[in-house]
Amino acid sequence: MRMLELKPQTHFLTHHACRRITINDAVIEWIDIIFEDPTGVAYCSPHSHDWFEFNYVAAGSMETAFEDGIMRAMDAGTFILIPPGAVHSHKYDPVSPHEGLCLRWRLERKAQMTTDSEAKSDEITVYDKLLRLKNWTLSPMRDEIGLADRLERLLAESEAGEQAIFVQMTFIRFLMRLAEAVSSSYPALSAESATDGLTRKVDIFLNDLQDRQLDVKKLAASLHLSYAHVAREFKRRTGQTIVGRLTEIRLNKAIEYLVHKNMTIKEIAEKAGFASVYYFSRVFKNSFGVSPTQYRAEQKLKQHH
Repeated sequence: MRMLELKPQTHFLTHHACRRITINDAVIEWIDIIFEDPTGVAYCSPHSHDWFEFNYVAAGSMETAFEDGIMRAMDAGTFILIPPGAVHSHKYDPVSPHEGLCLRWRLERKAQMTTDSEAKSDEITVYDKLLRLKNWTLSPMRDEIGLADRLERLLAESEAGEQAIFVQMTFIRFLMRLAEAVSSSYPALSAESATDGLTRKVDIFLNDLQDRQLDVKKLAASLHLSYAHVAREFKRRTGQTIVGRLTEIRLNKAIEYLVHKNMTIKEIAEKAGFASVYYFSRVFKNSFGVSPTQYRAEQKLKQHH
């Protein structure tokens, strides 16, 4: 595969092309591009990160698991996209490891619209399109959309000495192709949820809060609607209040930290976005019937058995 011949270009690209790229209303921070060769490594323990990670296997094989712990095989010509926050782990053959590419990037919306064309609410923007990648199905996929060709083009442009801006545009086109695949070849959302724009946008807003408190004015402004209308419609469509959904999201994050992170209960409460450790413990016990400490102990016991 031509990709394997071009692997020295990854080091050059990381130092010369991996930058913050602004296009339309999206800001993409291209973190790096790495050629993987985990010789001598057998396992990468469960973890998550705040960036998107794309892994493409060019030769050999590896295995990847998510929260269910089931290892799924990845051989040559398969890839996986890992959205921010998704807990995952990898298993390698330390003697005959796989070879492939790993790309990492972050996505954020540009702080302020500057032109009338950018501000049109009836258009799907670059940010909206790339944000679809958060909904990617957590499973290895066979490359049936020409991703290998696009990756090789990226490396070949570097080898040919193209300016960084041209390589960056090729990278953006690669991301856009992935985003198109979310709603075509590899749909991750049901038809009903995909068409419910308001509910989906509220969910995205709440998931992006991380450890910050909910600002209802910002939520309403992001949808160009009053908060009362947003809250009423969200409850009608989902049966949940917005605050209730936010609490659910934060409890799910807390569970990830309890099971996969060596953090104190206080640290988990703060990281998940709860106002205090007392409030976190009370809400957690009301939802799951046990305290966070008891839940962690039970999960460790299950893993041991």
